[in-house]
Amino acid sequence: MANNVQRHFTTSGDPAAPSVSGDTSVASPCGRAAARRCAALPLVLALMGAAAVAAALVAGCDGAAQRFASPAPPDSVTVLFSADNEGVLSSCGCSTSPAGGFARRQTVIDDFRRARRSVVVVDAGDMFHDRPNTIKARYLAMALGRAGYDAVAMGTLDFELGVDQVRSLAREYKLPFICANVRDGSGGLVFPPHVVRQAGKMRVGIFAVIADQAYGSPPREWRKGLRVEPPIDAARREVRDLAGCDLIVALSNQPLEKTRALASGVAGIHVIVSGHDETVLRQPAVVESTMIVGTGAVGRLLGSLTVTRGPEGKPEMQMEMMGLSAKVDEAKWVMGLYWEYVRKAKDEPPPEWNQMAVPDKYQAADACMHCHEAEYRQWETTPHADAYAALKKAGKQDDPECLLCHTMGYGREGGFISMEKTPELGRLTCQACHVVVATHGSKSGADPNAKLDVRSNVNSRLCMSCHGLIESPDFDYITYRPKVVHGSPPPAKAPAQK
Repeated sequence: MANNVQRHFTTSGDPAAPSVSGDTSVASPCGRAAARRCAALPLVLALMGAAAVAAALVAGCDGAAQRFASPAPPDSVTVLFSADNEGVLSSCGCSTSPAGGFARRQTVIDDFRRARRSVVVVDAGDMFHDRPNTIKARYLAMALGRAGYDAVAMGTLDFELGVDQVRSLAREYKLPFICANVRDGSGGLVFPPHVVRQAGKMRVGIFAVIADQAYGSPPREWRKGLRVEPPIDAARREVRDLAGCDLIVALSNQPLEKTRALASGVAGIHVIVSGHDETVLRQPAVVESTMIVGTGAVGRLLGSLTVTRGPEGKPEMQMEMMGLSAKVDEAKWVMGLYWEYVRKAKDEPPPEWNQMAVPDKYQAADACMHCHEAEYRQWETTPHADAYAALKKAGKQDDPECLLCHTMGYGREGGFISMEKTPELGRLTCQACHVVVATHGSKSGADPNAKLDVRSNVNSRLCMSCHGLIESPDFDYITYRPKVVHGSPPPAKAPAQK
């Protein structure tokens, strides 16, 4: 099939999306009323760079409805693919370039379904939050059930939520979770191994596999009580079972090098969607006779494969990669579920709260000003000092996941409650970076230097506990640290001479 894969790549929807070379032809974004005014648009787009094409496509003409699906042959099948949603219904509204999220992805999916006859939607796993959150999981399940995906791989984060809970949600909301290589203690598969969909004149078989080892630092172990079959062994069995399909799609929730090994070791797979890997495949990789595609981390992109039959009846594919930037509207019905989730969960601390350092008492920044006036004045000029205000500006002040990083101690004893009751903790105070104990600086005879060494405590890992890929996709530690650092720390004191 390698010779039957037509290399056609376009980018749409996000001027900041990874550049993709190739054909930049797109459908006119205009409604019929504006068609005459935009008659020259296709010619103009052919002469524009990918970033400009993206802006024109999303913005439309004179406020016309957003359009994303370019023209496709009438007998073609469109496979929309994504991965690594990581629990995001609505993307963070406070970052410099908010992108991704279930709601924006759904807007593009809905447009493809309106514009094309046969659309199959798949996801390569890690749909749920990176730390199990039962309330959020239920609302994500509601959204996923209504969205009508055809197949969703079970990923590491999904297994961390718990097999019993995911199966319960799948039954309640009719969710198409699949996994061909994870078995329970009795030897039975814990999820269906594959699904088959009739899309137009094509029969599409989709199966999923997950890595047979835990990854992360430290490794995130999800296999307790489960037996994981080698992905290649399971994939070979699935290809045999799906041999009657015109198109076989594998969803691979494992590092890219393992996905490449899957493509090399198993004949008969037409395309593999990579998940659980940060690599954006700007152009598909072709290994042996298999195409590998991947949208990278945290669901900021949505991919599209337009599949047609070649002269010998074998699949030919054209790929587009669409960025889900702030220019893409968030689907209203998904946002309705998001705000319902916020109302339900706003008084419940998110599960992350107990995984962060806890001072024995939360204090206002004013308490530090008396001894560290210069540092305090400098801190007042930083965004950290107005963290809650930034959250309110974005309209996310009731979202418990956002409050976790925009206030001090939300959900903990003595921590932030509300701006009416604890306004002094509606800022990222000194304790956000310096784990200072309550006796620090006291005159009670306690060690006045009873705190962690600021030089070892303030590091990239600390900052990225809040400035992650989802919340701050443009965050760069080297660039941003000078904007908040007080200056060089004082030299360490020499130990007292006895």
